[in-house]
Amino acid sequence: MIDSAMETNLCVIAGGGILPRKVADNFDPSGDRIFFLAFRNITDPEVVAGRHHEWLELGEIQKAIDAMHRNNVGKVVMAGPIQRPALSSLALDTRALKMLAKGGLKVFGDDGLLSLVAKEIEKEHIKIIGIEEILSGVLTKEGLLAGPAPTKISWDDIKRGLHVLNNLGPCDVGQSVAVQEGLVLAVEAIEGTDKMIERAGGLKRNVSGPILIKISKVNQDKRVDLPTAGPETVNNAIRAGFQGLALEANNSLLLDKDRVLKIAEKNAFFVLGVDPSKVLQ
Repeated sequence: MIDSAMETNLCVIAGGGILPRKVADNFDPSGDRIFFLAFRNITDPEVVAGRHHEWLELGEIQKAIDAMHRNNVGKVVMAGPIQRPALSSLALDTRALKMLAKGGLKVFGDDGLLSLVAKEIEKEHIKIIGIEEILSGVLTKEGLLAGPAPTKISWDDIKRGLHVLNNLGPCDVGQSVAVQEGLVLAVEAIEGTDKMIERAGGLKRNVSGPILIKISKVNQDKRVDLPTAGPETVNNAIRAGFQGLALEANNSLLLDKDRVLKIAEKNAFFVLGVDPSKVLQ
């Protein structure tokens, strides 16, 4: 347990990958003011090794909140992807069951469910913060960031993708779409972005490559699940024959930006920050 002090600690709710540790180390390299909530079969054990942490099953809401209080947590950040299982397979405690009952149809969408969890945490007077409040410079900037400028056809595909995502957003379905010369090859669902990229790559035509478009959902709680891309996303898209990536400017995270842009330049793959309201005018 972390020693209580006047200054409260940060709880990192750790999904997959290395991002949770990167966020934690940036907040406090010593680890003295960090507490991890880790999930079996999701969180990488190496990410929480040597740091204060507790292991949970998805759905143990009360146990998670009790752990936060024991460890003097004042702020919470959610970092790393969580592949959500079927509701029937979750280890739901009484508090989680009550939360889901009140949530209604919201529980069937990723953002709706995460927002419900965030509200439960806030009931305990614990503040939810976004990753961008800890990692500086991770928000995607507007404009062409790397690679060749998109062609007229590419811009038409970006507009098509933005239109599709804006209409799907209220249904709380996916943050990404793959478009090629007006054809929607794939829309992200439960499989996540990387598998969607792979699926779209197998469907592409023998013309200019598809474009990956990622934006936040309408009315999304931007503290808990901003669209995210990093080196792995770009490498996967390049391998699948994509020509570029369009991310929502100021509402998406571009991780390991320098590395991403270097990979993009080397492969003539464009990375673009777009403001949907301007593009769709």
